[in-house]
Amino acid sequence: MIHRLTVDRVEDAGGGCVRLATAPADVEHPRPAQFYMLRGESWGQDPLLARPFSIARVRESAEGLSLEFLLKVVGRGTQLLAQARPGDGLLALGPLGRPFEPPPGPAWMVAGGIGIAPFPAVAERFEEHPLELFLGARSAAEVPGTEDFDGLLARAPHIATDDGTSGVHGNVVDLLKAEFAGGRRPAQVLACGPDPMLRATAAACRAFDVVCIVSMEAPMACGVGTCRGCVLRTADDSNFTLCVDGPVVDARVLWD
Repeated sequence: MIHRLTVDRVEDAGGGCVRLATAPADVEHPRPAQFYMLRGESWGQDPLLARPFSIARVRESAEGLSLEFLLKVVGRGTQLLAQARPGDGLLALGPLGRPFEPPPGPAWMVAGGIGIAPFPAVAERFEEHPLELFLGARSAAEVPGTEDFDGLLARAPHIATDDGTSGVHGNVVDLLKAEFAGGRRPAQVLACGPDPMLRATAAACRAFDVVCIVSMEAPMACGVGTCRGCVLRTADDSNFTLCVDGPVVDARVLWD
């Protein structure tokens, strides 16, 4: 269903990201990692297509639900959304896709850069489970703010940067492997980020017999399985349409 939403605020979220929040509206409550196809009401035909964004947080009030999204400016669509002002209109198709389900026990959230976007909603929705956050970025300047997780994590966030300017010097998969090798294992790993990072995370989990559930990212035009622009090949060489079969999936479905 397409909703007309109103921008409530756009604010800096750290790491070159912005937080876009909508005014309360009568919309369906999304589940963690579900996404919306967003476009500005005033965009016209430039840009023509909506952009997919996973839900970051949901705020409830007597007036309805306020949706929050974390955006990183990477192109014209995200630039326009980052420049939106309070009162601007948005067209939002959603919530779409398959969400993260409650983990069977303690879970580790593993994020690469803007892959952190769906995890505030995960932390709030599954707060009864002990949760830890592993976050990787290229440098301290690109580490998104973690204030959305205050009071929701079993430990302080584990951070790794490629240049060593924040946290451990290395990538987030190195950090994950070190924890595994030290004897710590969660019931499940929930991961979101660039494809190479997700593949490496899945391989590390497989090596230590930990279930890995990933939220995939891919360009898409429709969000409802019509355009077939986000089809992936699975481990058994079948088609996986990310927007309707995912974006959340057991990593073993995709990679053997």
